[in-house]
Amino acid sequence: MHIPPYYKNTSWQRFFAGVFIGAILAFAVFLFMYGTLMEQRIEENVRLQSELTTLEDNYEILNKDKEELNEQQKKSITVQSIEISFINEKKLLSEHKLDRLSVYKLRDMVRKQLPDTIGQNISSLSENTSLIYSSIENRSYQVDDSTYEVKVERLVIAPTFKVSLKIDFVKN
Repeated sequence: MHIPPYYKNTSWQRFFAGVFIGAILAFAVFLFMYGTLMEQRIEENVRLQSELTTLEDNYEILNKDKEELNEQQKKSITVQSIEISFINEKKLLSEHKLDRLSVYKLRDMVRKQLPDTIGQNISSLSENTSLIYSSIENRSYQVDDSTYEVKVERLVIAPTFKVSLKIDFVKN
């Protein structure tokens, strides 16, 4: 039995080359789609973990201080939650100096600098604003291979403690 020599025919050579190139292109498209979906899933997972740890920390702090601050809460207003926002976040995201995952990590690191503010009296926090400024600003935040510093632009002490920060890129 004899196998015909199709590999010598130019039309068959073009067909096999097209199949080979098509397989490579299909694999590249598959890798791109898979990578995009995985990036979205990882970003959503990090965001949800960040929210979960924040809620767990708030829950522990509020339960721990509930009995001690029960009398004081009747007389004065306390901080119930912390809201951290970055002023130049969109600019750094558009310039590709920062990605969303790093923003979540930075927000978590800054939030960990302020764990004892939840449940505290607003008047006592307003007396110690310089301490809050220094606890946030006098630290370099290491995210992956990049180092960032933040500067407090605005601080609102109310039942929702709001901190507006400016991110400064130190080094990569």
